[in-house]
Amino acid sequence: MGGGNMGKPMAGRPMSYKVEDKRQAISLTEAERAVVTAEMRQMLASVQGVTDALARGDAQAVVDAASKSGMAMMQEVPAPIRMKFPAPFTQLGMASHRVFDRIAQETRTVTDPGPTLKLLSEAMQSCVACHASYRFAPPR
Repeated sequence: MGGGNMGKPMAGRPMSYKVEDKRQAISLTEAERAVVTAEMRQMLASVQGVTDALARGDAQAVVDAASKSGMAMMQEVPAPIRMKFPAPFTQLGMASHRVFDRIAQETRTVTDPGPTLKLLSEAMQSCVACHASYRFAPPR
């Protein structure tokens, strides 16, 4: 079948196409962007913590990791920043935060990680949709 490098860019050669970023821009200062991206990095750390804890069968570590990215975390973003977000952006973020709360509340044992992984996948769907739809840009 060959194919060896099929679908992979060749090392040392530039991509042969241009990608236009058509995502909606959300205007934030550098400091505001730092606050929001720190929150996003914490959510990613929670995903890693949940998956690691599931792999180890540690239900309490699942709860601890998920709890760090629940709705309480969203309230830590100052209201003046949150007011700059388009409603769909906020809805996607809230959906992710609520799922992390559900993971923390519903994880009893990890003998079957399936239900927790399903919830985690739900949170990640919101993350992927948000990152596919929005980008941060400096104020004009």
